[in-house]
Amino acid sequence: MRKSPPALSPLVPLAPNHEVSAFTCGDVEVDRYLRDRAAIEQALRLSQVYVTVDRDDAVSAFFTLSPITVRVDPSLLARLGVGDVPYPAIGGFLLGRLGVATHLQGRGIGEALVMRAAQIAKREARFVGGVFLAVDPKDDRLVQWYVRQSFVALSSKSRRMVLPLQAVP
Repeated sequence: MRKSPPALSPLVPLAPNHEVSAFTCGDVEVDRYLRDRAAIEQALRLSQVYVTVDRDDAVSAFFTLSPITVRVDPSLLARLGVGDVPYPAIGGFLLGRLGVATHLQGRGIGEALVMRAAQIAKREARFVGGVFLAVDPKDDRLVQWYVRQSFVALSSKSRRMVLPLQAVP
């Protein structure tokens, strides 16, 4: 049985006052990214880090978004609902690192973060273009988790998956 969702703060960009040192989601690489690289990469404008925090400004969950292009392939265009394009690549957004603190897992927060990331990407696509949200799941378990979030495989040769922004409410 899934626990009820906790009251979380609204998503905001990672800021210097946010406490990241105690964050743990059960994946050492994701934890290390938030602690050591997230603020630096955000400052370099390589990605935008969105966080939700508890009352003490400790990060409870986060994800990153950044622009991305992928090579045009007719089957990809069909999956995205895009007709022929005269370009070698098309743009979208990459949902990069995503983590939910271990004590909050199993409450639908990860799914909610993915939906919010897709909504942000769709909103920004109105201004800069882009037709998909991509993700690179690290293992088969995550591939199946993203399938349940309506992502589809980009190709049989990689784990990259996409969600057409036209499908996002």
